[in-house]
Amino acid sequence: MFKIQEDNKGIIVITGILTITNVEALYSKLKELYDEDARATIDCSGVTEIDMAALQLFIALKRSCSETTRPIVYITSPAIDEALALSGLKKLFLSAA
Repeated sequence: MFKIQEDNKGIIVITGILTITNVEALYSKLKELYDEDARATIDCSGVTEIDMAALQLFIALKRSCSETTRPIVYITSPAIDEALALSGLKKLFLSAA
């Protein structure tokens, strides 16, 4: 299970497990929060597990934002860093920390 919320600085904070079973709910919530205004930071430092479906969602969001000049920065967790390294996608993500 995962939790997604907006902190008092306007940063979208995601914690928990991100897998194919909850990627649709994650997409809906991210779209809702991100469409409200041009937030640029998503803090995933509390994500403890991620699969390729959730990783693909983050990549798609990053690409669509870069096409609309709405840059996005992810703060990753060790679980995400490991998945990115294993998939060869680490260079697509910028570290905000």
